Amino acid sequence: MPIERQNQRGHRNQLSQLLRSRHAGFTLVELIVTMGVVGILALVAAPNMSTMMNASRVSAAASELTSSLQLARSEAIRRNTRVTVCASSNGTSCDNSAAWARWIVHGEDRTTGVDEVIKDHSQPGNIQVSGPAAGVVFRPSGLVDAPSTVTACVPAANPPDNQRVITVMISGSILSKRTNGGGTCP
Repeated sequence: MPIERQNQRGHRNQLSQLLRSRHAGFTLVELIVTMGVVGILALVAAPNMSTMMNASRVSAAASELTSSLQLARSEAIRRNTRVTVCASSNGTSCDNSAAWARWIVHGEDRTTGVDEVIKDHSQPGNIQVSGPAAGVVFRPSGLVDAPSTVTACVPAANPPDNQRVITVMISGSILSKRTNGGGTCP
């Protein structure tokens, strides 16, 4: 009887080792099902990812524009002279263009009397920026002669609010607003 029990225990140990080694990995069916689930999740996530990326790009462009306008206002006050934010193709002078793929902040250096570029920014990617052809000019008081708007836009239906309209009030204060451009840019 003791030998029979040892044989039974030995068979059980061999059987449990066999079962454990058999389930150490994945079967082909399990792998195919898992890949199918991952594929379906990727199909669902991809459109949302492009929407999120477009929203991030237009938000970043609006932040950069707001930063440039705030810099121009503070430099106008600090330098006690007019400072302009405008479209530029060469990074050194204004273009008198409503398309602002690249813009500069420039003003007169009061010590040398030379007009200098304070900031030069090129907008990467598919973001379209438009603003007044003459630019936005801040007076030495930090005020502007008339309200102006600059728009950052991504030409896509997603996100629905594909435009950021930045308004410079006469007082020099800057407001940013999300708007639905219907997938188009001005």
